[in-house]
Amino acid sequence: MLRGGGSDLRYVLRVLRRSPGFTLVAILSLAMGIGANTAMFGVVKTLLLTPLPVDAPEELSLVTWTREGEFSISQIGSTGYTDPASGIRLRSNFSYPLYRALRGAADPDAGIFAFAFLRGVSVALGDQPAFLAGGALADGRYFSSLQVPMALGRPLGEEDDQSDAPLVAVLSHSFWMRAFGGDPEILGRTVRVNGNPAEVVGITAPGFVGLSLGGFFPQTEITVPLASQPRVYPRMGWSDGGLFATEDVFWLRLMARVPEGTNREILRQRLNRTFRTHPSPLVGGDGYLPEVKLLPGSQGAQPVRSETARLLYFLLGVVGIVLLIVCVNLSSLMLARGISRQREMAVRRSLGGSRGRLVRQLLLEGLVLAGTGTVVGLLLTLGSRRFLSGLLTGSVGSGAFGNVELDVLLDPAVVGGTAVLGILATLAFSLLPALRLSGLDPNAWLKPRPAGSATPKLTLGRMLISFQIAASVPLVVGAILFLRTLNNLGAVELGFDPRGLATFQVDPGYTDRPEEAYPDLYLEILGKLETIPGVRSVTLMENALMSGIISNSRVTVDGQEHVLYMNAVGPAFQETLGIRLLSGRLPGRQDDRSGPRVGAVNQTAVDRLFDGQSPLGQTLQVGSREVQIVGVINDTPYRDQREPVPPTLYQSALQRQGYGGHNIVLRTAMPIARLEPAIRRAVWEVDPNLPVPEIRTQSAIMAQTSAKERVFTQLLSIFGGFALVLASIGLYGVTSYSVTRRTAEVGIRVAVGAQPRQIVWLILRRVLLLAGLGVLVGIPVALAGGPLVESLLFGVRATDPGTAAEAAVVMLAVATGAGLIPALRAAGVSPRRALETE
Repeated sequence: MLRGGGSDLRYVLRVLRRSPGFTLVAILSLAMGIGANTAMFGVVKTLLLTPLPVDAPEELSLVTWTREGEFSISQIGSTGYTDPASGIRLRSNFSYPLYRALRGAADPDAGIFAFAFLRGVSVALGDQPAFLAGGALADGRYFSSLQVPMALGRPLGEEDDQSDAPLVAVLSHSFWMRAFGGDPEILGRTVRVNGNPAEVVGITAPGFVGLSLGGFFPQTEITVPLASQPRVYPRMGWSDGGLFATEDVFWLRLMARVPEGTNREILRQRLNRTFRTHPSPLVGGDGYLPEVKLLPGSQGAQPVRSETARLLYFLLGVVGIVLLIVCVNLSSLMLARGISRQREMAVRRSLGGSRGRLVRQLLLEGLVLAGTGTVVGLLLTLGSRRFLSGLLTGSVGSGAFGNVELDVLLDPAVVGGTAVLGILATLAFSLLPALRLSGLDPNAWLKPRPAGSATPKLTLGRMLISFQIAASVPLVVGAILFLRTLNNLGAVELGFDPRGLATFQVDPGYTDRPEEAYPDLYLEILGKLETIPGVRSVTLMENALMSGIISNSRVTVDGQEHVLYMNAVGPAFQETLGIRLLSGRLPGRQDDRSGPRVGAVNQTAVDRLFDGQSPLGQTLQVGSREVQIVGVINDTPYRDQREPVPPTLYQSALQRQGYGGHNIVLRTAMPIARLEPAIRRAVWEVDPNLPVPEIRTQSAIMAQTSAKERVFTQLLSIFGGFALVLASIGLYGVTSYSVTRRTAEVGIRVAVGAQPRQIVWLILRRVLLLAGLGVLVGIPVALAGGPLVESLLFGVRATDPGTAAEAAVVMLAVATGAGLIPALRAAGVSPRRALETE
């Protein structure tokens, strides 16, 4: 069967070399389609399909419980889940006494262990500036039950999880590289963890980032024993008696390793009996009894959010459509090109070439194109990894995944699967032209044809072109929708000047200072930053504007209850942000904890809470505190540009009670990159335990809130433009063949008086018909898929008829451009030349 394979390959290479234009278009289009699919398959596999890099991850189960009643408990860092079987909402957290009871009731082989995610931990070595790391508290069974592989040192054990044990820590491989440059001498050295000395005893193997992929909680970069919570993270323990003795504070997540052969249902029943009989406040007022549920834990305790997963699958579908368009375009080009080779095939058949041999050669031609396109596609993916990684991390990754950095990895399984898919798709679309060309009757093509006879029609090629246009329309519609969304977001009135603003967060909770010393710490930092050349002004904010983070509370005004959004601001807020003060004043340095509580409200709060009347001097009841209104400022968006401006109270940050950090906001005339070293040094001089996370400009923060929209706009614009180019190439090829086929007809029409514009319209009419059929099919498909992205749009609906009309105009314009050159060439044909050609 393989006899003559070498000669067939040499023949195919010669044929392709004689058609450089066709070969280049085919390889580059295949390369882009295969490269895009490789990148997206890799991201989806990493985030949605790959299990934890531990031994037998399929044995892991996440312990949860049903919650349908009202329970008198407090939950710290809880996550909601949905039972895939029943659709019931589940909760993730347990109290420590309840965990001990469940651990005692389970079979010892089950390996139940507990842990708690920490949103941020300060880690410093010697007198170096501190790093901000994602952290976790883990009990003594955590590493042994998970069976985490170690790169260096040892994991945490039962002996470390004691209240009187020396503090030790395990670092992730990625954090070890980021913070300490992969120095193996870090083992045995002491680092400061939130100001507490801790010995580094181990480094986990590459790839293990804890049990959070980076959703609400970041990936785990440092793990400390559960028993160290009162020292390392006391902010969690507001309850009397501490978290380890409290029944009504649920703060721990539980997982179990259920070895193969162990009955999970029996384990669940044991846990459920103990859960229901344990003396904890988990009986609802209506007598509802919660129930333990075991969920698959092979991907950890906090997988990617369902919304983000849906968007990733949507993008995977988009690149799949692109690959389909590529294959259809290649098929139509091979059909059009094959028609010009019909006489060649007829000669070869008449000289004894078998149909099987011809089919094999034509399929080999497709295989060579597919193989070369696959290789070039992988090289294209490698060359664009930095761009794609930045696009996905900055757009889909940050905010959606916490501190996760997405890298476009060429996973062997993904590469192999994509290559096989591309090759099979190309061969499938090459088969039809191969069968059609190889089945020609040599006698019909070698004998003289009567004058005026026409060459065969390319009906199938025209159908493929219409299909290709129909598949391209949803991409064009999507690109237009997101371009309009970004334009609408950019037109929102901000109410302040974002140019020259930069912000970073400072959290005094990472130091050993008492809470009452926090205001002085903030003022000391502000004073240091004000002395940096290039810093015009600096202030505090609890929540940065348009960062996606908000606070709200119920307040009472004249006996009526309202929901009021909250923010805390420091001195020089007006000067730094460029906010307009409408009346009164803003909180300043004099508004500390020794004075009465004061705040300013925005215009929306004045309209809704005070019927548009001046609120100056009036008081709001916020919980147990009274806050006097001393000023009114203009409206500014809070969470993001999408939401209407909410009624907002701006309190004094120097009077704020409770734990939690604030954002330092600077206004500068210099690029923030030039100021960053001085900013970090100023904070370090105030307290070396204070980590300074990423310093971001206000423009970057605003862009982050529309990150998903931006990545969709960029990708859909790229792929939509690519689809338009392919459609125009296909239309040009089919139209050129049609013009060649109708040369005699055109010559006769010119001879009897047809004008050039009539000839142009004769050709373009067929082109517009093909494009119109594709548009008529593609527009309903695009509208049907609109609900998938409706939540990301702003100021425009997915079913907007104007957008559909714009997409139709774009497609028809591209079709007109593709058909115009062959049409003009046809209009210039002379009757004599047409008859001579015939």
